[in-house]
Amino acid sequence: MSGSFYSNSTFVAIVILAIVLLLIAALMVYVLRHITSILKDKSGAEVEPSFFERNIKPKMDSWNPTIVTLMVIGGLVLMLGVYGFNYGATEIGVQQGYSPDQPINFPHTKHAGAMGIDCQYCHTTAGKSKHASIPSANTCMNCHKGAQLRDNYGGKVSPELMKLYESVGFDPETSTYDPDAETYPIKWVRIHNLPDLAYFNHSQHVTVGNVECQTCHGPIEEMEKVEQFSTLQMGWCVNCHRQRGIDVKNNKYYEDVHKEMKANKEHYVTVAQNGGLECSKCHY
Repeated sequence: MSGSFYSNSTFVAIVILAIVLLLIAALMVYVLRHITSILKDKSGAEVEPSFFERNIKPKMDSWNPTIVTLMVIGGLVLMLGVYGFNYGATEIGVQQGYSPDQPINFPHTKHAGAMGIDCQYCHTTAGKSKHASIPSANTCMNCHKGAQLRDNYGGKVSPELMKLYESVGFDPETSTYDPDAETYPIKWVRIHNLPDLAYFNHSQHVTVGNVECQTCHGPIEEMEKVEQFSTLQMGWCVNCHRQRGIDVKNNKYYEDVHKEMKANKEHYVTVAQNGGLECSKCHY
């Protein structure tokens, strides 16, 4: 998961650190051998050849320098290529774990968790449209015009709610809207973002497929601060299509599919079997 200590970047840093330490160790050994050699030359003692000089250097002297150079360069290019491919496939554009600060702290643990508010009360278009809408401030005011959470702040209005009230020009002391107030939209920070080349329809999944919000967004009712739960990569979507079954019996949308299944004495059909792996379904 992004943000974890153990990641590809950490692995590369450890490898580089290990190489640097090995080079330092080799340099120290070389310096020690050189100093020992100088001392023995001054004392007239015979210098004993090292393990490297006895066993490795004679073999290296017999190697073709051009071939060795090409092999080393080829090995480095291969290693960098494998790392680059893995990095591009698993990290570029992947924001799993992304949890930005929002202009107003909105605890889903309180609203979706403790109070059990349905996701579609706020995200009203999730079952009707391609997009799951961000709730307007008016939706928040349906409750918070009266619920001001003063008990938690010594009789004063919650500081986070004051941000909401300021955006809509609401005076919590008189419970009225100021017609002369300068109102403005709340600039929520988007968390889940698919690339333009991918088509995703919320209503197809929520209404037709009866997919729970938590399937893609994780245990949202347990998140004090929302983060991207899934990778949202193509492989993640494809695996879901391969495994998830379709409720053809209780869904009029699949009446023809159900008839065909009954004729073939089948009882379980996946999204993939119903065209869920066709490229044009998501890449139009």
